Amino acid sequence: MSRRDWNPLYTLRWDDTAGEHTVTGTSRDIHLNAAAVHRHGEDGHVWNIAVLDEHGADVTARFFNHLATTA
Repeated sequence: MSRRDWNPLYTLRWDDTAGEHTVTGTSRDIHLNAAAVHRHGEDGHVWNIAVLDEHGADVTARFFNHLATTA
């Protein structure tokens, strides 16, 4: 059994002035990048942030809801 069998992959994607960027990895990999991407999003430097699971379903809330700032 490979690691991929029990540890699904996700894709974190966002846009900035240079274009689209993606990071594909495990949940841990996405969490390691989410805070920085979120911070740049709050500053207005990146936009269209999303996390997709292996089937293309939007699972952004799983990775970003705890980072949301209060109004």
